[in-house]
Amino acid sequence: MRKEQTMNSAAKSFSVQVSETDKHCPAGEKAGSEYIQEGKIPVLSCEGACIRGEIARLAAHMVAKEDPFRRGCHGELLTVPGSALAQWMKSAEKVVLIDGCFLHCHGRVLENLLGEARLAQFDAHSYYRKYNDNFDIDEVPEAERKASARLVADAVLAELRKTTSRPMPAGAGCGTAAATGKGTGCGCS
Repeated sequence: MRKEQTMNSAAKSFSVQVSETDKHCPAGEKAGSEYIQEGKIPVLSCEGACIRGEIARLAAHMVAKEDPFRRGCHGELLTVPGSALAQWMKSAEKVVLIDGCFLHCHGRVLENLLGEARLAQFDAHSYYRKYNDNFDIDEVPEAERKASARLVADAVLAELRKTTSRPMPAGAGCGTAAATGKGTGCGCS
């Protein structure tokens, strides 16, 4: 019985070894320090190679242009834990994540790294279903990619306005949130 429990636990999670580095990104160090001082909220996204990942990535850029949000770097968070950007993301009161699809790849990593309570998680694909059968980003014209990303960003901003304790500009985003399978749509419940 004990062996079965261990195997089941191992099947539910796994670890990845990352080689250490003594390097730091100068631009990331400057931005991370500023964002900590200013109390900005990190926005991360799926970085998947398919159209769903691309729409999530574009939407995250759009959300991060609004105050009090700024774009975070998952690379530094996961592989340079002592960097200013990583410290900002690990110490932020909330981290916004826009996943590209139902797999919630990035969300599953960040739930364990940052804690589920601090993670406002969105599934971009839940806001549109038009590209279910597409994989290649170039199968969808750029204008359509941007329009889908804007739809996602507006829905995310609308949900964040409802759940954040910090004031946001009234004109930041519009739309209704769709269910993500994670509580209210942002993981804040």
